[in-house]
Amino acid sequence: MRSIASLFLLFVPVVVNAEAGVDEKHAAAMISWLRESGGFFHPNLEMRRVNLTDSNSRFGMFAKGPIPQKETMLQIPTEMILDSREEDPDIISAMMCGTVRNLLEQLKLKDDSKYAPYVNYLLDTQPPGQIPSAWSDAGKELLMKVLEGEANASASASEYIVLPPTEPLSWVDEWVETCKGSKDPLEIYAALMIIQRSWDDILIPVFDMMSHRNGDWTNTASNSLHEGEPAEVYASRDIEAGEEIYTTYNHCEDCGARYTNYGTPEILREYGFVEQ
Repeated sequence: MRSIASLFLLFVPVVVNAEAGVDEKHAAAMISWLRESGGFFHPNLEMRRVNLTDSNSRFGMFAKGPIPQKETMLQIPTEMILDSREEDPDIISAMMCGTVRNLLEQLKLKDDSKYAPYVNYLLDTQPPGQIPSAWSDAGKELLMKVLEGEANASASASEYIVLPPTEPLSWVDEWVETCKGSKDPLEIYAALMIIQRSWDDILIPVFDMMSHRNGDWTNTASNSLHEGEPAEVYASRDIEAGEEIYTTYNHCEDCGARYTNYGTPEILREYGFVEQ
């Protein structure tokens, strides 16, 4: 586990935005957009740094006051949810081509997009290169050495173990081959943002700003997100002031088989991090 975490630190480019408070600016814009669109952001929620005295510490969502179990925390209207525009109903693939194309269009529109606060947040705060499929060649090579090990001529097939996940570097090829996309950098950026941030074929602004953490740390749950209704996130237990707000990427309402067959290796492949 430590070796893979080190890979992430070594080979994911770190982008430091020169403008102070860029995350805070975009968080405020996203919350305003949500409220102006008829959505809901709980008054006891805030977006801030983990360490208020360290401008380089991780940015997240926190409770600034108590939130009782089952109380609604977020409601995101359907018009804010970016989808595939019904392009992919019969495609069985984790790469939802229509959603990628929709996001790509919005990224090009920027301030003229109906999702302008969201696409500007992505472009300004979410650098490329976060998941293994977008790592440098050296990073990919080292990851495969960790997963596959060094060939040993004396080892039998039954003794040779390849570590998960399967196809750890395949997402760019999936975009090109399944969706007939290109390797244009903005296309790849859009495709990998869908892998990192979507619920299947939809992107849910604000909700996707929550960090993942399982176990007792998880303190939210949601309604089913694929029934054409607003996304509603509620407290799954009593939340105390100062707690970070966590969702889960594999133990959630719409996660299906992920609960039993999707863990740390797959989270590295799709999201680019290893859980603590």
